[in-house]
Amino acid sequence: MHPMKGTAKKSAAVRTLADAEKLLRIPKEEAENLMIVDLVRHDLHGVCGPGRVSVPHLLKIEEYASVFQMITVVEGRLPEPRGEEARYTAIDVLSASLPPGSMTGAPKKRSCEILRAVERGRERGIYSGVVGYVDVTGKSDWSVNIRCLFKYDDECACGCRGGCAGAIGRDNDVDDVGCGEVWHVGAGALSRR
Repeated sequence: MHPMKGTAKKSAAVRTLADAEKLLRIPKEEAENLMIVDLVRHDLHGVCGPGRVSVPHLLKIEEYASVFQMITVVEGRLPEPRGEEARYTAIDVLSASLPPGSMTGAPKKRSCEILRAVERGRERGIYSGVVGYVDVTGKSDWSVNIRCLFKYDDECACGCRGGCAGAIGRDNDVDDVGCGEVWHVGAGALSRR
């Protein structure tokens, strides 16, 4: 798994990996990433077992087309079945990791209890879930649905995250919601149909 927490949008002020390193190597960004890493390690440990989960890359900054992203790589090795035990599959790993810690925060169990009470059975649809595939070899690739535009029949919906950490300033809080760009890009694409 590749938990991604800590994003710097490319701009005139943030053009290089060195610029992104200066911006993202702060306690708030690293703490958010480490919190999710801890949740992912715990989720994988439940399926893989002791000594079978590792972190080969911690707090690595990677460059993408429009952003720099702080990622950590967490790997787990599934145990071999013993006797009549069933073999674990990608679906078992997926099931153990849902809901994604990047959406719940920590502590995950308590966060989910609070969300159930606050949302009172309202459905989120696909927002804050995952989308992906499992191929015929059992390999899979999944992505958490954040800042996505969804089209249902003739209506569009954009789920937005609204969490604000106490340590971030007002500008970052507003930017963290991040739906404006998704909505404008999506609306433009739909208007060209």
